[in-house]
Parts: sequence; structure tokens; C-alpha cells
Amino acid sequence: MTDTTRPTTGRAGDRAAWEAALTRIEDELDAHEESVRLGDANPVPEWEPPTDLGALPPDLGDRVTHLISRIQLLRTFVQYQLVAVEKDLDHLERQKARPAGSGAVSLYHDSSA
Repeated sequence: MTDTTRPTTGRAGDRAAWEAALTRIEDELDAHEESVRLGDANPVPEWEPPTDLGALPPDLGDRVTHLISRIQLLRTFVQYQLVAVEKDLDHLERQKARPAGSGAVSLYHDSSA
């Protein structure tokens, strides 16, 4: 009779499943980072966490920590980009609202010349 109450940590199948899941997450993150670099505005599908993997093998902890850091950096970058776009759109709307011929002209003066 098999004991199903024992923790699954350390089994070869669990480790392989964890490595496959982490590789899939890394590949998805690579694709999202590339999309952001290219300025692609396609929505990212909701992420579904892997199931039935058992406990994380301790030696994969650094890999998970690195993934979390990458995800947080990408999230922060996208948030800053969204704020910048909002400000650009606000500026554009203000410019559209200005009456034509208001007399305001933007100039650049090089004082070193």
C-alpha cells in the first residue's frame, strides 16, 4: 500500500515538473519583455499558476527569486510608461484646447552660440 501523506519534495517527477513550469514562465516573461521593448500594446493573457507540483525543491529557490525580480521590474517599467503616456495625452488635449493663433510660440535659444 502506498503512503499518500508523505511530502512530495525530492521526487524526480516533481523536480522535472517544477523545472518545466519555471522554463515556461521564463519563456512567457521573455516574450512579454520583448513585446514591451518593441512597443507592442497587446494585452497579456491572465497567468494561470501551475498546479499539482508538490513542494518547490530548495535548490530552485534562487531561480524563482530571480523570476519574481524580473516580473517586478517589468511591472514597474510598464507602470512608468503608462504614466508617461497619460501625461503626453493630457498635454496633447491641452494643446488642442488652446485657441488657434494664441500667440504662444515655442523657441529654442542656444546661449553658447
